[in-house]
Amino acid sequence: MFRPVGLVSSAAVASTLAFALWSDPATADPLLNTEVPTADIYDVCEAGPGGAALYIHVENIRSVEGNLRAQAYSDNPDEFLEKGKWLVRVDVPVKLVGEQSVCVQMPAPGAYAFVVMHDRNANGKADFFSEGFGFTNNPTLGLGAPDAEDVTFDVPKGVSKTKVRLKYILGDDAEKKKKRRKLKRR
Repeated sequence: MFRPVGLVSSAAVASTLAFALWSDPATADPLLNTEVPTADIYDVCEAGPGGAALYIHVENIRSVEGNLRAQAYSDNPDEFLEKGKWLVRVDVPVKLVGEQSVCVQMPAPGAYAFVVMHDRNANGKADFFSEGFGFTNNPTLGLGAPDAEDVTFDVPKGVSKTKVRLKYILGDDAEKKKKRRKLKRR
């Protein structure tokens, strides 16, 4: 997803996603947005009042800290990752290294674009150089966020399942130290 192509691409990704992924619900339109309270959801996922849900199996979680945040957007490319345009947001505490699941109850069956973030410090903000990000359909990222068309996922009536693999721009502290040692040896 995030290819190591230097600071310019990291900055481009950050600037593209920074204002969109985790907007302040107080500034969002309350009729469009539904914030789901933090909950423990592992093996049980049921369709909500809208008749649909997406069970997202999140892979490559680096640490047991913070929250996993899943946000759903409409399939309208003009709204994808735009501040305040998310439709559903779910936060769950991270309890497992490696893999964990999140259930997102949708307002209705349909096509949606999903983003998942490992909010390691649980501050509700996208810290691009330390936190992991993933999208439905696991697209490869270049210099910016993926196109909405690349991450749109059809959620039929009932419960659907998908996998999202998190990518971290920078590695954890041990990985950073190892990379710095290699650079110093050159």
